[in-house]
Amino acid sequence: MPVDFGQRLRNLRDRRLGLTTPLTKSVTAADSATLQTRVLKEEAYQRRAAGRATKYALGAMQAVDPEYTQNSYDEGDRVQRQLRDALEGEISVEFRYQGSVPLDIHIKGVSDIDMLVLRDDFHTYDPSGAAALAGHYRNPIADTAVGRMRRLRSRCETILTGAYPAANVDISGAKSITLSGGSLRRKVDVVPSHWHDTVQYQLSGQEHERGVSILVKDEDRTAKNLPFVHMKCINHKDIDTWGGTKKTIRLLKNLKNDSDYANLIQLSSYDIASLVWHFPVSSLQVIDSKELTLLAASKLHLTWCAANKAAVMDLQTPDGTRKIIDSDAKFVGLQLLSLEVDQLTEGVAEDLKGNSLILGQTSDERLRNAYIAA
Repeated sequence: MPVDFGQRLRNLRDRRLGLTTPLTKSVTAADSATLQTRVLKEEAYQRRAAGRATKYALGAMQAVDPEYTQNSYDEGDRVQRQLRDALEGEISVEFRYQGSVPLDIHIKGVSDIDMLVLRDDFHTYDPSGAAALAGHYRNPIADTAVGRMRRLRSRCETILTGAYPAANVDISGAKSITLSGGSLRRKVDVVPSHWHDTVQYQLSGQEHERGVSILVKDEDRTAKNLPFVHMKCINHKDIDTWGGTKKTIRLLKNLKNDSDYANLIQLSSYDIASLVWHFPVSSLQVIDSKELTLLAASKLHLTWCAANKAAVMDLQTPDGTRKIIDSDAKFVGLQLLSLEVDQLTEGVAEDLKGNSLILGQTSDERLRNAYIAA
């Protein structure tokens, strides 16, 4: 069945402009006016091409409007202030953002924001690190990290439930407290955690090398994570590829979102970003007017991945903590995502047929040679 790129283009527009999220009961006249303005807004990608598939491909690569992204930070900052003020003098904390929003690879105008609440009155460390071996750390804390983290989690639940009575404050999550609705314009995930000094951090002193330990509430344990290593790797790759890395990640995330088989594409944003991180630098170094080359590069690399199961299932995440494709279900999802890229490639190539400069070329050649004014 042919892909309806007209419908996908509408989905993309609505997602980017935040038109797919239902309004809360607290919406004001000003909010309604803003929503109407969004409906009428035309973004730059919509003027760059005539063909629907090509418009979709170009739009799917672009960053969300910075104004909408700032709104996500504003809501996260509101929640920060509530927690900081309520915990002052009781538990010392600091805050960091992680995930798609700070990486600027989110694809929704109304994007969730993921916030670490880091208890900073203690930290754990890798005993094999240079600082630990040199005796730079004090004796172990008297109570366990889990015990201290349970207290932070409990206090965060109580504070947020009281501060946002009209919102949905979901405290059932194993690792995060989720706030949505009421006066909040964005969903905010609050993740109680503490710092963990890795071997690498003990050598470099660079914060991106520092790990975090997150409380897993239902298992009464903590789980180590390296969110800032991942972010640093993606940011560096994006700089090396002139912005091509993040454009490609957004493209693939949008394709997954709009797929008829989205529920079977069991690849998270983290997984997709990690896969693109493995794409060769040269294939992602593209100037704005040649962005369709990124679609051709995605097709080439995902086709290879789908045909080489053993090799692709051996690929590590940028932070080296696990395999990216770590289950058969994820591999099936990768194959389906590869098919989505194939269909978009054919749709864009069909749009480009009328270009006299690329007559007689294959679909991939048309994409690589197409020039779309930025």
